[in-house]
Amino acid sequence: MESEQSFHLFTSIRYDPLLLESAENSLPILNYVAPSPFYMLIYHRDRMLEAAQHFDFHAVAQRLEHGESLHQELLQEVAAYLHRGGHDGPLKMRILFDKAANMTIDFAPTPAVPLSTLYPASFDPPRPKPIPHPANPQALPFQPSPLTGGALTLGSTDTLPPTPSSDPPPPPEYHLRLDTQPTPTSAFTLLKTTVREQYDAARARALPANPSGAPYAEVILYNSTHELTEGTLTTIYLFRGGRWVTPPVGVPAGEFTAQTLKDAVGESVDLDEGELRRPFAGRWGHSVRSAKVGAGGQRGTSRRWALKKGFCMEEPISVGTVEVGEGVWISSGVRGFAFGRVVE
Repeated sequence: MESEQSFHLFTSIRYDPLLLESAENSLPILNYVAPSPFYMLIYHRDRMLEAAQHFDFHAVAQRLEHGESLHQELLQEVAAYLHRGGHDGPLKMRILFDKAANMTIDFAPTPAVPLSTLYPASFDPPRPKPIPHPANPQALPFQPSPLTGGALTLGSTDTLPPTPSSDPPPPPEYHLRLDTQPTPTSAFTLLKTTVREQYDAARARALPANPSGAPYAEVILYNSTHELTEGTLTTIYLFRGGRWVTPPVGVPAGEFTAQTLKDAVGESVDLDEGELRRPFAGRWGHSVRSAKVGAGGQRGTSRRWALKKGFCMEEPISVGTVEVGEGVWISSGVRGFAFGRVVE
Protein backbone atom coordinates (compact mmCIF):
# COMPACT_ATOMS: atom_id res chain seq x y z
CA MET A 1 0.00 0.00 0.00
CA GLU A 2 1.37 3.39 -1.00
CA SER A 3 0.35 6.76 0.36
CA GLU A 4 -0.58 9.82 -1.65
CA GLN A 5 2.81 11.27 -0.66
CA SER A 6 4.83 8.32 -1.96
CA PHE A 7 3.62 6.50 -5.05
CA HIS A 8 4.57 5.41 -8.56
CA LEU A 9 2.98 6.18 -11.90
CA PHE A 10 2.22 3.08 -13.91
CA THR A 11 0.45 1.52 -16.84
CA SER A 12 -0.26 -2.12 -17.64
CA ILE A 13 0.24 -3.05 -21.28
CA ARG A 14 -0.07 -6.26 -23.27
CA TYR A 15 2.95 -7.77 -24.99
CA ASP A 16 1.85 -10.35 -27.54
CA PRO A 17 3.73 -11.66 -30.61
CA LEU A 18 0.30 -12.12 -32.25
CA LEU A 19 0.05 -8.33 -32.48
CA LEU A 20 2.84 -8.37 -35.07
CA GLU A 21 0.16 -9.69 -37.45
CA SER A 22 -2.30 -6.87 -36.73
CA ALA A 23 -2.59 -4.09 -39.30
CA GLU A 24 -4.59 -2.03 -36.80
CA ASN A 25 -1.91 -2.28 -34.13
CA SER A 26 0.66 -1.07 -36.70
CA LEU A 27 -1.15 2.22 -37.30
CA PRO A 28 1.05 5.26 -36.51
CA ILE A 29 -1.55 6.57 -34.04
CA LEU A 30 -1.11 3.42 -31.93
CA ASN A 31 2.57 2.45 -32.18
CA TYR A 32 5.88 4.15 -32.86
CA VAL A 33 7.31 1.15 -34.70
CA ALA A 34 5.44 -1.17 -37.05
CA PRO A 35 4.83 -3.98 -36.62
CA SER A 36 4.83 -3.93 -32.82
CA PRO A 37 4.10 -6.58 -30.18
CA PHE A 38 2.87 -3.88 -27.77
CA TYR A 39 -0.86 -3.16 -27.53
CA MET A 40 -1.54 0.55 -28.25
CA LEU A 41 1.83 1.69 -26.90
CA ILE A 42 1.32 5.34 -27.91
CA TYR A 43 -1.90 5.56 -25.90
CA HIS A 44 -0.14 4.06 -22.87
CA ARG A 45 2.71 6.53 -23.21
CA ASP A 46 0.25 9.42 -23.52
CA ARG A 47 -1.53 8.36 -20.34
CA MET A 48 1.72 8.13 -18.38
CA LEU A 49 2.83 11.51 -19.70
CA GLU A 50 -0.44 13.12 -18.64
CA ALA A 51 -0.05 11.71 -15.13
CA ALA A 52 3.61 12.81 -14.98
CA GLN A 53 2.63 16.36 -15.90
CA HIS A 54 -0.18 16.51 -13.34
CA PHE A 55 1.86 15.14 -10.43
CA ASP A 56 5.04 17.06 -11.38
CA PHE A 57 7.06 13.94 -12.15
CA HIS A 58 9.21 16.10 -14.43
CA ALA A 59 11.95 13.51 -14.93
CA VAL A 60 9.37 10.96 -16.05
CA ALA A 61 7.86 13.40 -18.55
CA GLN A 62 11.32 14.01 -19.96
CA ARG A 63 12.06 10.29 -20.20
CA LEU A 64 8.82 9.74 -22.13
CA GLU A 65 9.66 12.35 -24.77
CA HIS A 66 10.97 9.88 -27.34
CA GLY A 67 8.47 7.16 -28.14
CA GLU A 68 10.74 5.03 -30.31
CA SER A 69 13.28 4.88 -27.49
CA LEU A 70 10.57 3.67 -25.15
CA HIS A 71 9.61 0.97 -27.66
CA GLN A 72 13.19 -0.26 -27.93
CA GLU A 73 13.71 -0.18 -24.18
CA LEU A 74 10.60 -2.30 -23.62
CA LEU A 75 11.77 -4.80 -26.24
CA GLN A 76 15.07 -5.12 -24.41
CA GLU A 77 13.26 -5.69 -21.12
CA VAL A 78 11.15 -8.45 -22.68
CA ALA A 79 14.27 -10.08 -24.17
CA ALA A 80 15.96 -10.04 -20.75
CA TYR A 81 12.85 -11.54 -19.13
CA LEU A 82 12.77 -14.36 -21.69
CA HIS A 83 16.51 -14.94 -21.27
CA ARG A 84 15.89 -15.48 -17.55
CA GLY A 85 13.48 -18.27 -18.48
CA GLY A 86 10.28 -16.23 -18.39
CA HIS A 87 7.00 -17.24 -20.01
CA ASP A 88 7.30 -17.19 -23.81
CA GLY A 89 3.87 -15.95 -24.84
CA PRO A 90 1.41 -13.14 -24.14
CA LEU A 91 2.46 -11.04 -21.17
CA LYS A 92 1.06 -8.37 -18.90
CA MET A 93 3.78 -5.76 -18.43
CA ARG A 94 3.23 -3.47 -15.46
CA ILE A 95 5.49 -0.48 -16.14
CA LEU A 96 6.20 1.68 -13.08
CA PHE A 97 8.05 4.99 -12.70
CA ASP A 98 9.10 6.68 -9.49
CA LYS A 99 9.52 10.45 -9.34
CA ALA A 100 13.19 10.17 -10.34
CA ALA A 101 12.13 8.34 -13.53
CA ASN A 102 13.52 4.98 -12.47
CA MET A 103 11.58 2.36 -14.40
CA THR A 104 10.71 -1.11 -13.16
CA ILE A 105 8.61 -3.71 -14.96
CA ASP A 106 6.62 -6.57 -13.48
CA PHE A 107 5.90 -9.43 -15.91
CA ALA A 108 3.04 -11.90 -15.67
CA PRO A 109 1.63 -14.37 -18.21
CA THR A 110 -1.79 -13.41 -19.54
CA PRO A 111 -4.28 -15.58 -21.44
CA ALA A 112 -3.97 -15.87 -25.20
CA VAL A 113 -6.88 -14.31 -27.11
CA PRO A 114 -7.64 -13.88 -30.82
CA LEU A 115 -6.93 -10.57 -32.54
CA SER A 116 -10.70 -10.01 -32.71
CA THR A 117 -10.68 -9.69 -28.91
CA LEU A 118 -7.94 -7.05 -29.00
CA TYR A 119 -9.36 -5.20 -32.02
CA PRO A 120 -13.04 -6.07 -32.48
CA ALA A 121 -14.79 -5.03 -35.67
CA SER A 122 -17.67 -3.50 -33.68
CA PHE A 123 -19.63 -3.79 -30.45
CA ASP A 124 -22.41 -6.28 -31.06
CA PRO A 125 -25.92 -5.29 -29.95
CA PRO A 126 -26.73 -6.47 -26.43
CA ARG A 127 -27.62 -10.13 -26.17
CA PRO A 128 -31.11 -10.93 -24.83
CA LYS A 129 -31.37 -11.10 -21.08
CA PRO A 130 -31.39 -14.71 -19.86
CA ILE A 131 -34.67 -16.06 -18.50
CA PRO A 132 -34.35 -16.93 -14.78
CA HIS A 133 -35.01 -20.47 -13.70
CA PRO A 134 -38.56 -20.65 -12.25
CA ALA A 135 -37.29 -22.44 -9.15
CA ASN A 136 -34.82 -19.65 -8.40
CA PRO A 137 -35.83 -16.34 -10.02
CA GLN A 138 -32.86 -14.53 -8.51
CA ALA A 139 -30.29 -16.73 -10.22
CA LEU A 140 -29.14 -16.67 -13.81
CA PRO A 141 -30.11 -19.93 -15.55
CA PHE A 142 -27.75 -22.74 -16.35
CA GLN A 143 -26.24 -22.34 -19.82
CA PRO A 144 -25.31 -25.77 -21.24
CA SER A 145 -22.34 -25.88 -23.54
CA PRO A 146 -23.25 -25.99 -27.26
CA LEU A 147 -20.42 -28.49 -27.63
CA THR A 148 -22.55 -31.12 -25.88
CA GLY A 149 -25.74 -30.40 -27.82
CA GLY A 150 -27.40 -29.29 -24.60
CA ALA A 151 -26.45 -32.40 -22.64
CA LEU A 152 -24.83 -32.05 -19.26
CA THR A 153 -22.31 -34.81 -19.94
CA LEU A 154 -20.86 -36.58 -22.95
CA GLY A 155 -21.98 -40.15 -23.57
CA SER A 156 -19.61 -43.01 -24.37
CA THR A 157 -20.23 -42.57 -28.09
CA ASP A 158 -20.32 -38.77 -28.11
CA THR A 159 -17.45 -36.69 -29.44
CA LEU A 160 -16.72 -33.00 -29.47
CA PRO A 161 -16.80 -31.28 -32.86
CA PRO A 162 -13.42 -30.49 -34.37
CA THR A 163 -11.92 -27.13 -33.54
CA PRO A 164 -12.52 -24.95 -36.62
CA SER A 165 -9.51 -22.75 -36.04
CA SER A 166 -6.17 -22.76 -34.29
CA ASP A 167 -6.86 -19.27 -32.95
CA PRO A 168 -7.18 -19.05 -29.16
CA PRO A 169 -10.79 -18.83 -27.94
CA PRO A 170 -12.32 -15.51 -26.88
CA PRO A 171 -12.47 -14.85 -23.13
CA PRO A 172 -15.34 -16.24 -21.03
CA GLU A 173 -18.31 -14.06 -20.21
CA TYR A 174 -17.55 -11.73 -17.29
CA HIS A 175 -19.74 -11.28 -14.24
CA LEU A 176 -20.14 -7.69 -13.04
CA ARG A 177 -21.70 -6.40 -9.83
CA LEU A 178 -22.57 -2.83 -8.90
CA ASP A 179 -20.55 -1.56 -5.95
CA THR A 180 -22.37 -1.08 -2.65
CA GLN A 181 -21.00 2.40 -1.95
CA PRO A 182 -19.58 5.31 -3.97
CA THR A 183 -15.91 5.87 -4.76
CA PRO A 184 -15.04 9.58 -4.38
CA THR A 185 -13.48 11.25 -7.41
CA SER A 186 -9.89 12.46 -7.12
CA ALA A 187 -6.76 12.79 -9.21
CA PHE A 188 -6.04 9.19 -8.18
CA THR A 189 -9.23 7.97 -9.87
CA LEU A 190 -8.58 10.06 -12.99
CA LEU A 191 -4.90 9.14 -13.42
CA LYS A 192 -3.20 5.76 -13.07
CA THR A 193 -0.94 5.45 -10.01
CA THR A 194 -0.11 2.84 -7.40
CA VAL A 195 -2.56 4.54 -5.01
CA ARG A 196 -5.23 1.88 -5.48
CA GLU A 197 -6.81 1.42 -2.07
CA GLN A 198 -10.15 2.61 -3.44
CA TYR A 199 -10.20 -0.17 -6.04
CA ASP A 200 -9.02 -2.84 -3.61
CA ALA A 201 -11.78 -1.87 -1.18
CA ALA A 202 -14.46 -2.09 -3.89
CA ARG A 203 -13.30 -5.56 -4.93
CA ALA A 204 -13.22 -6.71 -1.31
CA ARG A 205 -16.82 -5.70 -0.66
CA ALA A 206 -18.56 -6.39 -3.98
CA LEU A 207 -16.62 -8.73 -6.29
CA PRO A 208 -19.05 -11.36 -7.64
CA ALA A 209 -18.31 -15.04 -8.05
CA ASN A 210 -17.80 -16.45 -11.53
CA PRO A 211 -17.41 -20.15 -12.41
CA SER A 212 -14.77 -19.09 -14.94
CA GLY A 213 -12.63 -17.70 -12.11
CA ALA A 214 -11.88 -14.42 -10.32
CA PRO A 215 -10.07 -12.88 -13.33
CA TYR A 216 -13.46 -12.77 -15.06
CA ALA A 217 -15.28 -10.91 -12.30
CA GLU A 218 -15.52 -7.13 -11.99
CA VAL A 219 -17.05 -4.42 -9.81
CA ILE A 220 -18.81 -1.43 -11.40
CA LEU A 221 -17.86 1.78 -9.58
CA TYR A 222 -19.91 4.94 -9.17
CA ASN A 223 -19.24 8.40 -7.78
CA SER A 224 -20.85 10.52 -5.05
CA THR A 225 -23.55 11.75 -7.48
CA HIS A 226 -24.48 8.13 -8.24
CA GLU A 227 -23.14 8.07 -11.78
CA LEU A 228 -21.12 5.12 -13.06
CA THR A 229 -17.40 5.73 -13.55
CA GLU A 230 -15.62 2.49 -14.58
CA GLY A 231 -14.70 -0.96 -13.37
CA THR A 232 -11.94 -1.55 -10.85
CA LEU A 233 -9.69 -2.87 -13.64
CA THR A 234 -11.63 -2.07 -16.80
CA THR A 235 -13.56 0.48 -18.82
CA ILE A 236 -17.30 -0.23 -19.02
CA TYR A 237 -19.73 0.26 -21.91
CA LEU A 238 -23.50 -0.01 -21.47
CA PHE A 239 -26.28 0.02 -24.06
CA ARG A 240 -28.43 3.13 -23.69
CA GLY A 241 -30.76 4.82 -26.17
CA GLY A 242 -29.90 2.48 -29.01
CA ARG A 243 -26.12 2.83 -28.76
CA TRP A 244 -23.21 1.89 -26.52
CA VAL A 245 -22.09 4.59 -24.10
CA THR A 246 -19.21 4.96 -21.65
CA PRO A 247 -19.03 7.39 -18.72
CA PRO A 248 -17.32 10.75 -19.45
CA VAL A 249 -14.07 10.99 -17.54
CA GLY A 250 -13.52 14.72 -17.00
CA VAL A 251 -10.31 16.30 -15.73
CA PRO A 252 -8.95 17.39 -12.34
CA ALA A 253 -10.57 20.78 -11.75
CA GLY A 254 -8.54 23.62 -13.23
CA GLU A 255 -5.51 21.44 -13.94
CA PHE A 256 -5.34 20.74 -17.67
CA THR A 257 -5.59 23.58 -20.15
CA ALA A 258 -3.78 24.54 -23.33
CA GLN A 259 -1.49 26.62 -21.11
CA THR A 260 -0.64 23.98 -18.51
CA LEU A 261 -0.58 20.78 -20.53
CA LYS A 262 2.41 20.47 -22.83
CA ASP A 263 3.20 18.08 -25.62
CA ALA A 264 6.22 15.77 -25.62
CA VAL A 265 8.68 18.49 -26.67
CA GLY A 266 7.44 21.05 -24.17
CA GLU A 267 5.49 23.18 -26.63
CA SER A 268 1.98 24.40 -25.87
CA VAL A 269 -0.46 22.99 -28.41
CA ASP A 270 -4.13 23.38 -29.21
CA LEU A 271 -5.35 20.61 -26.92
CA ASP A 272 -8.66 19.33 -25.83
CA GLU A 273 -8.75 19.78 -22.07
CA GLY A 274 -7.35 16.73 -20.37
CA GLU A 275 -6.19 15.08 -23.62
CA LEU A 276 -2.62 14.88 -24.81
CA ARG A 277 -3.71 14.98 -28.43
CA ARG A 278 -6.11 17.10 -30.42
CA PRO A 279 -9.76 16.07 -30.02
CA PHE A 280 -10.81 12.92 -31.84
CA ALA A 281 -14.24 11.70 -32.90
CA GLY A 282 -16.39 10.86 -29.90
CA ARG A 283 -14.42 13.00 -27.45
CA TRP A 284 -16.68 14.98 -25.09
CA GLY A 285 -19.16 15.92 -27.82
CA HIS A 286 -21.77 13.32 -26.94
CA SER A 287 -21.94 14.13 -23.24
CA VAL A 288 -25.17 15.76 -22.12
CA ARG A 289 -23.31 17.78 -19.50
CA SER A 290 -20.52 20.31 -19.62
CA ALA A 291 -17.55 19.19 -21.68
CA LYS A 292 -15.32 19.70 -18.64
CA VAL A 293 -17.41 17.61 -16.25
CA GLY A 294 -16.78 13.90 -16.05
CA ALA A 295 -17.86 11.04 -13.87
CA GLY A 296 -14.39 10.53 -12.39
CA GLY A 297 -12.88 7.45 -14.02
CA GLN A 298 -9.72 7.04 -16.07
CA ARG A 299 -9.08 7.62 -19.77
CA GLY A 300 -8.34 4.00 -20.57
CA THR A 301 -6.25 3.20 -23.62
CA SER A 302 -8.75 0.72 -25.08
CA ARG A 303 -11.53 3.19 -24.23
CA ARG A 304 -9.79 5.89 -26.25
CA TRP A 305 -9.53 3.52 -29.22
CA ALA A 306 -13.22 2.56 -28.98
CA LEU A 307 -14.25 6.22 -28.92
CA LYS A 308 -12.04 7.01 -31.89
CA LYS A 309 -13.56 4.13 -33.86
CA GLY A 310 -17.06 5.39 -33.09
CA PHE A 311 -18.07 2.20 -31.29
CA CYS A 312 -19.44 4.19 -28.35
CA MET A 313 -20.21 7.68 -27.07
CA GLU A 314 -19.51 9.46 -23.81
CA GLU A 315 -22.59 9.90 -21.67
CA PRO A 316 -23.37 9.93 -17.95
CA ILE A 317 -24.99 6.70 -16.75
CA SER A 318 -27.10 6.73 -13.59
CA VAL A 319 -26.76 3.93 -11.06
CA GLY A 320 -30.55 3.62 -11.10
CA THR A 321 -30.57 2.49 -14.73
CA VAL A 322 -28.38 -0.58 -14.16
CA GLU A 323 -30.36 -3.83 -14.32
CA VAL A 324 -29.40 -7.32 -13.25
CA GLY A 325 -28.96 -9.47 -16.35
CA GLU A 326 -28.10 -6.67 -18.77
CA GLY A 327 -25.12 -7.07 -21.05
CA VAL A 328 -22.01 -4.93 -20.64
CA TRP A 329 -18.89 -4.60 -22.77
CA ILE A 330 -15.65 -4.09 -20.88
CA SER A 331 -12.09 -3.44 -22.01
CA SER A 332 -8.56 -3.04 -20.74
CA GLY A 333 -5.08 -2.34 -22.07
CA VAL A 334 -4.03 -5.92 -21.31
CA ARG A 335 -6.96 -8.19 -22.12
CA GLY A 336 -8.69 -6.20 -24.85
CA PHE A 337 -12.47 -6.33 -25.15
CA ALA A 338 -14.94 -8.80 -23.64
CA PHE A 339 -18.64 -9.17 -22.95
CA GLY A 340 -20.10 -9.48 -19.48
CA ARG A 341 -23.36 -9.45 -17.61
CA VAL A 342 -24.57 -7.69 -14.46
CA VAL A 343 -25.32 -10.12 -11.64
CA GLU A 344 -27.16 -9.70 -8.33
